[in-house]
Order: sequence, then structure tokens, then C-alpha cells
Amino acid sequence: MNPWRQFPLVRLILPVFIGMATGIFCEMDIKVPLALPGMIFLCFGFLVFFPKFIFSYSLRWITGILIFLLTTLFSFRIMLMGKDTLNNDYFGNLQSIQSYYIGEIIEPVIQKQKSTKVIMRITYMKESGKWNKTVGSALVYIGKSLRSQLLCYGDRLVMNTQFTVPEGSRNPGGFDNRRYLRLRGIYRQANVKPDHWRLISNGNRNPVFQMALSWRDKMLMLLRSNGMKGREFAVAGALLLGYVDEVDNDLMRDYSATGVMHILSVSGMHVGMIFLVLDKLLAFLEKRKNGAYGKALLVVVFIWLYALITGLSPAVMRAAAMLSLVVVGKAMKRHPDILNILAASIIFLLVWQPILLADLGFQLSYLAVAGIVLLYKPVYDLFVPVNGLLDKIWSIVAVSIAAQLVTLPLCLYYFHQFPNYFMVTNIIVIPLSNLIIYTGILALALGNIPWVSLVVAKALSLMVWFLNTFIHWMGALPFSVSRGIVITFPESLILYLVLITGAVFISGKKKIWLFISLSLMILLSGSFLQERFRRVSGSTITVYDVRGTGLNDFTAGGKSILVGGLSVLKDPFFHETMMKSRWNEKVNGLFEFQNPLPSSCSRSFYYGGFFYKKGNFISFRGKKIVILDKTIPEKVVRKINVDYLIVSGSPKVKLRDMMKHFNPGLVILDASNPSWKVKAWMKEAHGLGVRCYSVSVSGAFREEF
Repeated sequence: MNPWRQFPLVRLILPVFIGMATGIFCEMDIKVPLALPGMIFLCFGFLVFFPKFIFSYSLRWITGILIFLLTTLFSFRIMLMGKDTLNNDYFGNLQSIQSYYIGEIIEPVIQKQKSTKVIMRITYMKESGKWNKTVGSALVYIGKSLRSQLLCYGDRLVMNTQFTVPEGSRNPGGFDNRRYLRLRGIYRQANVKPDHWRLISNGNRNPVFQMALSWRDKMLMLLRSNGMKGREFAVAGALLLGYVDEVDNDLMRDYSATGVMHILSVSGMHVGMIFLVLDKLLAFLEKRKNGAYGKALLVVVFIWLYALITGLSPAVMRAAAMLSLVVVGKAMKRHPDILNILAASIIFLLVWQPILLADLGFQLSYLAVAGIVLLYKPVYDLFVPVNGLLDKIWSIVAVSIAAQLVTLPLCLYYFHQFPNYFMVTNIIVIPLSNLIIYTGILALALGNIPWVSLVVAKALSLMVWFLNTFIHWMGALPFSVSRGIVITFPESLILYLVLITGAVFISGKKKIWLFISLSLMILLSGSFLQERFRRVSGSTITVYDVRGTGLNDFTAGGKSILVGGLSVLKDPFFHETMMKSRWNEKVNGLFEFQNPLPSSCSRSFYYGGFFYKKGNFISFRGKKIVILDKTIPEKVVRKINVDYLIVSGSPKVKLRDMMKHFNPGLVILDASNPSWKVKAWMKEAHGLGVRCYSVSVSGAFREEF
């Protein structure tokens, strides 16, 4: 008997993923011929109504192939239909000069330190004195003012601005904002001055969404009015209401390093607890005639109201959709398999909002649930607790292991780290976060009762403080996290196949699955070795884009030599960017040189047969580099051929004078030079026919050889 027969919806997941993933990365409007799905429909219908006359049971796989193709095609078209860039009226395809636009705010407004951040749907654009209807979403930063702080979801604005393509990563290993926005369906952004916009109307707000946001704001105000502030308020808002705007980077880093990042986003655990409370409170309805249906309706309505209040994050929508199906099935006295429910909720959410497939929270959320469903019992059965307390602890550990195993390849691909103490951390964090959620719900319910609400809020604040302190302490322990684990996307897929085939072998004990799993492990090891050999045998020159600073990186054989303004390494944001770049390069050694060099360090330096430095002259793997940071060195009496002339520190030298002493293959203007001087040098280079690269204009310079 085919074990997959009882999971019909699970079998549809793969073609849905393939079709939608293809649509995400497809930048062209590929028209699927109507004849093709029509022919598939006819063939499928013929197989259904006349199976005895056409194919025997042994050829039933043909039906499966037809269903697979049909599902893939329709999933692909659903994804393309939601792409604004393929629409003829997309505002980004029109003129790029500054113009007037009308747009409506479609997401909650975020107040930044110097601006108001909004996601807008651009509906009209003024061109040649005429308003033209347009489509498309955009990220807009509005200059901070008293008026901008009053903006909210649904407001319609007219603004005078220019939309541009978002910047990608300025440095290797840096955050790629362009890719991030594209995966959210946003391809343009703009900065609007405080006096270059005005409010037209409140727009056509979704009344349910508006009501939910209003409720969330009122609940956040209740927490504030009861004395919660700082990091305690930030974490409580994230845990209870999905409000993460005030969670700072250091706090995020602590939670990520200890493997408990999931509790900062309202997820299935939170929705499940709401469900348990509602299930108990409404149990009396089951005693009435048709009361089970009334109870199911109320539970589903309250679950989705809570999902709305928390911002409809992918994790919440997944949990709400799953629990809704469970509640409805229970009311109808049906007990569907949890994997079918999981698959049904995936398909439902992706049809409703296809771009969710690219959302990391959506991916990790479903993988964690699938891991718990499939692996919790096998892991739990590995150990038999001797008492009730140990059983509770082992149950939490088993859940953590199951979820961590299934999300491991994806976490390594995205975050390049593994929390070594995740099991110990979860033993404390999961029960404590549950207690915080129940206390928080009580604090919100009693928010207007004097004294009582203050006492409950104080208890909540103390518990959140202890949670933050414990997580920070765990993250600061030696070897708490293994960093620098870099795998490619194909390698993460192979690792998933290793886990799947290994699990199938353990459950069925068939040797073929063990053979496949071992073969995949050998393939994965070969990929790791090939990538490491490529990185170690290659060489890289990088001129980083750090405003006001010149920083150069020479990497070869797993060693890195930094030359330039090293003070920038104290910046945690840039340090993290550089660390990711080093992980990609498999760098495990580091030498640093401050530039300009102090007199005590003016002697030559020779390292490993591939790097030689004397003053501002560098030889690296056959490449000749000069760093011109003051004036032209006096010792240069004849024209020198160099591969790269790096101009740094705004030297008072014209480009034509540089060319009298150097014959460079490329002139690199690093980020320490002022913009006005860079423009003058670029203009001069164009006139002289000299190849010139500006780091401040085009981002970090990088060459691999």
C-alpha cells in the first residue's frame, strides 16, 4: 500500500512550491498557452471517466504527472499575476524624473529616528500635466515632522518626489536591501522632504484591519501606562502583540545566538495558548444543541481577530489557519491528519498571498511545525523519564531537538551560526515565555483597574527582565554559538535530503534509504571540499565602502591582511558585515596595518610569499598596488606601471599629475574622499581616458583572481 495515499494535500505541496518559486525569480511575463492547461484538463478528465478503457492500474502514475504539471502551471501563473512589474501600468516603468504621485499607506506606519517609514500603493502619477492611473508598491521615507507622526494605515497622500531602485549590498557580506524588498514585491523607494507632501484623505481603509491596529495600539498604551518601558516593554510587546519595532539589534543578537529567536515573534505557541483558553471558556456551549458549531465559530473568529491584532505575521497566519481547520473538523466530528491540515493551510495562505513563500518567517514556521509533527515522538521515545518532572523537561528537549533538526539547514544558510546550548536555553525559556504570555494577557485584561493592573504589570516586567538577563547570560557563555558555518543553497537542499532519507531509513529499516543517505552525505562532503579548495586557492582584493574611511582587504590562502583605517572595525554593524564576508572567504588568520602608516611602522613587511608591503607600495599575488593617501611619493622619479592606484584620504593632487608618475590599469577612489572631489576626479578621468572606479558611487570594489 502506498503510504502517501492518506496525504493527498501533502503531495500537492511540491508542485505548488516549484511553480511559485519559479514565478518569484522570473522577471518576464511568460504567457502559459491556454491550450496546454486545457489539454491537461481534457486528458485528466478522460482518465477519470474512462480509466478502464485507456490505462490499467499500473499506469496510474500518468495521472499523477498530469496533476503535478497542472498544479505547477497554475501556481506559476498565480505568482506572476501578483507581480506589479509585469503590469503595463506599473509606475516604475514610467519616467524616473521627479514628479507628483498619489499613494495610499497599506501597512502600519513605523516611526524612525529621522523619518517616517511607510509602505505605499502608488495609484496615480502626474505626467505632462495629466494624472495617469498606476499600480505598484513602494517604500517611502517621509522627513520627520509633527504631521508625519500622525500618519496611519489607509491615509492617502500626494507627494512630490523621485522613485529609485533600492540599493543592494554596499559591501561583501552586507545586508542586501534590494533583494529583501524584491522578495516582498517592492521594487522602488523614495525619500520625501517634510514639506513635499500633503494628506488628501483617509483613503479606503480596511475596517477590520484598521480596528485591529487600533486595538493593538490601545493595548500597547496600557502596557506603557502601567510602567513598562525599555527592553521589558519591547519584549513584552513582541511576545504578546507581535510589535517588534522597539526590539534593538543587541537584543535580537542575544535571542538569535541562543536559538530562541522564535519567541520574539507571535507564533503557533501563542495562538495555541489563546486556543486553549478559549476552548476552556466556551466548553459550556457543547452541552447545548448545535452548541459545538457555535463554539467552533466563536473560536475561529477570536483566533483570527488575534491574528489581525498581531499584524498577520506568517507564523500567526499558519497557526490560525491550522487551528481553524482543526476546530471545524472537530465540530464536524472529523479527525483529519495533522500533515494534511498543515498542507491545506500552506496552500490556502500561498493562494491568498503568494509572496509569503519568500518570507523567512513563513519558511521557518512551517518547517518547525513539520519537524515537531514528524520527529517529536521518535526523539521522545529515545529516553524513558523516571518521574513527572523529568518527563516534562525531556518533552521540552524533544520538541526543541525536533524543531532544530528540521530548521537547521535553512538556519545555516541564512544565519551561518548554530546555538550550541539551545536545549538548555529552551528548558528555561519555553515555560517562562508561556508564563509571561498568560501574565501579559491578564495585565491587558485588567489594564484599567487601579493598583491591580500596576501589580500585574510589575510582575510581568520582572519576568521579562529575568528572561532578557538569562538569554544574555547564556549568549555570553564560552562556545555558546558556533559562527562562520557557510553553506550554499544547493548544499542546504542536499542536507535536507540527507535528513529525510535518514529519517525514512530509521522508521522503515530499509537498506536502500541508508545507501541513498550515505551517498548524499558523500556528495555534500565533496561540495564542501570543492568550495573550500576554491576559496583557499583563490585570492581577493576588496576596497570597502565605509563613509569617510579607506579600508583595503587582501585575502589569500585563508589569510586576510587589512590595510587602512582600522578604527571602523569598532562599529558593530560593519564588524558583523566584515565577519560574514570572512566566513564566505574561509578566512582564519588576520593581520592589520593602519594607513597612513606611523613612522615606527614604515619598514617593509613580507608575509607568506604572497604579500609584500613597503610604505604605500604593495605587491599581492602578482598584482602591483599603490595607495596614494597624501602626495606623490618623492622617490617616484619615473612612470611606474601598477595594476591599481587606490586614491585615499583626499590628497591634494589632480588626476593628470598622478598619471605623470603612474600608469594604472584602474584608478580606485575609496570612500575616504569627499564627494565633490570624487566628481572632479571622475570627470577628469573621463577626459583623459583613464579607467576609474568610485567606491562611494558604486559600492565596494572587489576582484577575485
